[in-house]
Amino acid sequence: MGTICVILAVIVTVLVLMLAQFNDVVMNMGIMYTNIVYEFSFLVVILITYALGIFSGVLLMLGQFFDTQKRYSGLKKRYDKTSINADDAEAKIELLENKVATLEQALKSKMEK
Repeated sequence: MGTICVILAVIVTVLVLMLAQFNDVVMNMGIMYTNIVYEFSFLVVILITYALGIFSGVLLMLGQFFDTQKRYSGLKKRYDKTSINADDAEAKIELLENKVATLEQALKSKMEK
């Protein structure tokens, strides 16, 4: 997911840089190989570029967020497995202690007879 966000951020940035052609008063934004041309004021284009830059930054951070979340879940699973193994070891020790205690009581009862 992180790589998809990085690719989208790069595409948006390149799109903004390629579509804008500067004039003195207005900016013409056109689609190549067509006759479609839109004229925007310089302020509107700057605001659109700023918004798309913020959007690209959010996509980049979102990619990092998903990567970090994936690493965190992997570490959490590993920790849970380790703690389960430790709990199992403690349970086995307790079970063996109970068996030893039972055998000692059985031995004492047999020795008294």
